[in-house]
Amino acid sequence: MIAPTPSDIGRTVAYRDHPNTNPELGIVTSFDRFFVFVRYGADPHSRATKASHLEWAGSASSNRSRG
Repeated sequence: MIAPTPSDIGRTVAYRDHPNTNPELGIVTSFDRFFVFVRYGADPHSRATKASHLEWAGSASSNRSRG
């Protein structure tokens, strides 16, 4: 889970809807008290995403390997 601040706009996040899924990377474009808005891949629009489903890309848990 992340807790973004205005300085985090533009940072890369990893989205997971379940702990055993591969992460989908995206860029934080904005946020409000309910959602973080993330642009995934080549999508021109941001998607509202729950902060509980996001981790900062490059964090240990977003890069964990699965066996």
